[in-house]
Amino acid sequence: MPIMEVEVVSKKMVKPSVPTPDHLRTCKLSFFDQIAPPDHVPIIYFYNASNISNIREQLVKSLSHTLTMFYPLAGRFVLDGFYVDCNDQGVAYSEAQVNLPLDKFLVESKINIKLINDFVPRKNFGKSHSYTTPIVGLQVSFFECGGLAICMHLSHIVADGYTAAAFIKEWATTTTGLINGDQLLSSSATSFDFASLFPSRDLSVAIKPPQIPSSKKREGKIVSKRFLFNENAISTLKANVNKSDNINRPTRVQVVTSVLWKALIRLSKLPNSTLYLHLSLRGRTGIVSPILNNPSLCGNFYLQVPAKFTKEELELHELVRLFRGSLRTTLKKCSEISKADDLFMEAANNVNEVHKDMENEEVNVSLFTSMCRMPLYETEFGWGKPEWVTIPEMTLEIVFLLDTKCGTGIEAMVSLNEMDMVQFELDPSITAFTS
Repeated sequence: MPIMEVEVVSKKMVKPSVPTPDHLRTCKLSFFDQIAPPDHVPIIYFYNASNISNIREQLVKSLSHTLTMFYPLAGRFVLDGFYVDCNDQGVAYSEAQVNLPLDKFLVESKINIKLINDFVPRKNFGKSHSYTTPIVGLQVSFFECGGLAICMHLSHIVADGYTAAAFIKEWATTTTGLINGDQLLSSSATSFDFASLFPSRDLSVAIKPPQIPSSKKREGKIVSKRFLFNENAISTLKANVNKSDNINRPTRVQVVTSVLWKALIRLSKLPNSTLYLHLSLRGRTGIVSPILNNPSLCGNFYLQVPAKFTKEELELHELVRLFRGSLRTTLKKCSEISKADDLFMEAANNVNEVHKDMENEEVNVSLFTSMCRMPLYETEFGWGKPEWVTIPEMTLEIVFLLDTKCGTGIEAMVSLNEMDMVQFELDPSITAFTS
């Protein structure tokens, strides 16, 4: 296969098709936005799209229309005051050409994940907390002989995975309407109103920043690898867990997370390990509010749920039981929280717990994010469902879980120190159940 080249051929700012009204110009951000990572997070959709005329024009036109609903994404973040200035400066939009057919790229990229990095519009992006940095970067890359990739590079300060999926879905639906000749209709704006319930706060009082000991600071760069758990592997894992501990109907995410966690525990060689999973709070609290009942409510709204391992015996069914128990305990606790201040304290306590474990030389910390069961593969722009939805290499140690196209498997994108990754790939559980 020839060396892949992704050449950016155009760049511009795409603004909302209708100016944002004056009363919406300031979008205050919430406490949950404050504790979100101050980074841009990318996600990439790959499509077969042959014989579709005017794709470029339709994508830009529908994007401009969609931004009228998601108007904060076209603004700029203001750190002093912690809000978004919804000034309609626009999102950074670029187009690129790829010198390979999509089918050849898909085969090669499953082996060499580094190839995906060129589809991310990272260049010329400043820090997420800078006023000059766009909140969203988009790159549409066109392959030889048809096919394209759409990458969204979104500031986590303003949005979580739910918001990202909602934005892409609306953009796709609008594009499909244009392709079918439908008239663009004005839509009501999406709500970014979490701050009215959970206003930003002085974090110096509520959260203590971690002081990472030198023993836990690693030299070397972070590398990412893709590990595929297919349907057969997951079925086997479920059967083994059920047989060993009589755990009724463990989920795909529970068994896959536990296999990966087991390998990370062995890798760390530390006596204790804590797994933190990002858990969406939508529909999971006891707070009664018309704001939270709005299905188009966007922004960050999640907790980091801890599962702690402190035993010498390391069995898969035991980790599944620990992980499942932690999830259920947290869900029950959140369902009983009826006051915004109490949920704020729960979130702050969880962040402090993460920081405390990061400081402890005897505790290994593993961060997980699951995007499974999100309707990513239902995102149709008018030329069919995605062939693949994934993320590129990350710059921090974290595990992302995504559904496979068939919906029965799980793709784990694992990012670790390069020396640790060599050992992780050789772990018996990883070699036995992944491809």
